[in-house]
Amino acid sequence: MTDSTFDKLEIRYQTAMVVPPPYAHFFTIILRASADKRLTIELTMTYTDRDELEEDEIVGEGFTLNDDYQWSGQLPAIWAQTVGDLVRKTQLKAFDEEKLTDNQEYFLVAIEQKSQGSRSGAPTQRTEWQFLSQELIQAVYEISGREKPFEATYVEIEGGGRTEARLTASFGHREVRLETRRDNQNRSTTLPWKELKSMMELFYGVDYNSEEALSAPPRKPGRYLNLGTAEWYDVGASVVGDEGAVSKLRKLLSRLVQP
Repeated sequence: MTDSTFDKLEIRYQTAMVVPPPYAHFFTIILRASADKRLTIELTMTYTDRDELEEDEIVGEGFTLNDDYQWSGQLPAIWAQTVGDLVRKTQLKAFDEEKLTDNQEYFLVAIEQKSQGSRSGAPTQRTEWQFLSQELIQAVYEISGREKPFEATYVEIEGGGRTEARLTASFGHREVRLETRRDNQNRSTTLPWKELKSMMELFYGVDYNSEEALSAPPRKPGRYLNLGTAEWYDVGASVVGDEGAVSKLRKLLSRLVQP
């Protein structure tokens, strides 16, 4: 058995009734402990009530017509400790679906252990469980090949020199790598996984003006950010939004290229 805290774990989630399509969805995650110190995972993701929408309404919100997804397989060994640590400190409260209002999400965790039986309910550490669920979903998308690891590249060009920092986050392996290149010198380091959440909040806490984005890697002096797509954003002109959030992002980017 992978971890003594559980033999089987099931997470069920559904958006609140007031959430409209194409956002409305539910998912089920089932984890089983295996003898080779890995977790076997089954993911079922289903989007609901989309029949009432036109194709352009779905695509216009950033979705596709094939967002439903099912996959089963194994997670790398590092996930066993991550999930086990959360299970170990989790308390489950009584859960009554009938008492949910239209504004409340459905979120249920069920834990099975041969020596202690089964228990289910709403976890007291709800925020941690929901965040873990999203990480598990992203890990499945990555391992199955549906999506690539998260990648952000920051480039500074000035005084005839070029400095580049590339941040790659693998949810499948729970690993964050930072590669920097300055004056043809390369350096690679591994960052603590716990730092990723705050960095992602900074990357996506601002808006990006796609109309002013470059469609090719920059060559002119300036500071540019790429988030894994074709667009390169001028940090001084194409990154907009709350000035505090923009300032925090710029500080993060500067820190990434520091020697």
